[in-house]
Amino acid sequence: MAVGELEVETFQAARGRLEAIAYRLLGSAADAEDAVQDTYLRWQSADRSLIATPEAWLTKVLTNLCLNRLTSARSRRETYVGQWLPSRSSTGTGCSDRPTPWSSASRSRWRC
Repeated sequence: MAVGELEVETFQAARGRLEAIAYRLLGSAADAEDAVQDTYLRWQSADRSLIATPEAWLTKVLTNLCLNRLTSARSRRETYVGQWLPSRSSTGTGCSDRPTPWSSASRSRWRC
């Protein structure tokens, strides 16, 4: 369905608010811009005669897209197949009197 000048103006009027919402949800300006662009693509293909409140529809679509991105990002992190870096060993070589982060000596300087 073609987008008329009124529909473009409606989207442009909501664009700033949509970018702010997406940034708060995703935490990245680039990801927020991508989500807003995806929202515009959905806006282009929607049957706007059935949409009573365009601002609410755009916000709902944007929110769903952001939540989908966050969910897929979480699943990508959980299924990481690369090599993990080993944890620091407390029995490794090095300074034996090294203070731990929770000891009071950690505030003073130490030498190896």
